[in-house]
Amino acid sequence: MYTISRFSQLCKMSARMLRHYDKEELLKPVHVDTTNGYRYYEKSQLETALLIKKLKEYRFSLPEIRTILQSSDSTLFIGMIHAKINEISNEMNRYKQIIAEMQEMIEKKVDLIRGERRTYDILLGMRNEISVVSQRLQINIADMDRYIDSFYDKVEESNIQLLGVPSAIFFDEEFTPGHSDIELMIPIIHNDEKISREWQIKKLPQKIIATTLHIGSYDYIGYAHMALEEWTESNGYCLDGPPYETYLKGSECDCQVKEYVTQISFPVIKKAMQ
Repeated sequence: MYTISRFSQLCKMSARMLRHYDKEELLKPVHVDTTNGYRYYEKSQLETALLIKKLKEYRFSLPEIRTILQSSDSTLFIGMIHAKINEISNEMNRYKQIIAEMQEMIEKKVDLIRGERRTYDILLGMRNEISVVSQRLQINIADMDRYIDSFYDKVEESNIQLLGVPSAIFFDEEFTPGHSDIELMIPIIHNDEKISREWQIKKLPQKIIATTLHIGSYDYIGYAHMALEEWTESNGYCLDGPPYETYLKGSECDCQVKEYVTQISFPVIKKAMQ
């Protein structure tokens, strides 16, 4: 048997890492001396240690590695390999997109420190009174598409006729992606069908709204909100209700993120004269 020091030399893993793998039940020593706590490994475990190193190179997480080591199902392993290939391929495509954007910034001689501020066209108009079906949720923002799809399905099962695409109001005082407080809304033709306890039907009153369109990733939608805030302030308006986002084109269109289209709306009212 090997001491933990000798075993760590052979597999090129630190003793600290081997203790961690023991705790994670990936690679447990075959014997631990009860008097001094020394750990001992067998020669056959060297192959397991090297396999763990290789799987980490393949970007498998420790829980995934544990599943592989504890399973004798080769079909499961092959399926996990395919899934990891897809995951890494998607990540590579994302990196290629980032590199292309960075190269474009260099070619256009964009100020890399201050960035390139987007410009937005602001429109002012009247939103007529409209009925919506709405649901207040506390969700992980990453699951929003799934909740919207489920919302659509349940509303349609209740024979409520939908008139448009979904909108969302965000009530969080700060960005909390793991537990976001939002209200989903979809325009409808109001009817007398029985309403589920999960949602409510209400009328949005006629209001003046300032709107703009954001093209691309939701990660940078803050630029559109900033543009509307600046326009509202400089034109003598103030908010007359919570802002909301309407998802005109998103993941359901099977398009690239850069082609997403989101309308941002600010209900506004003229400031009182001083």
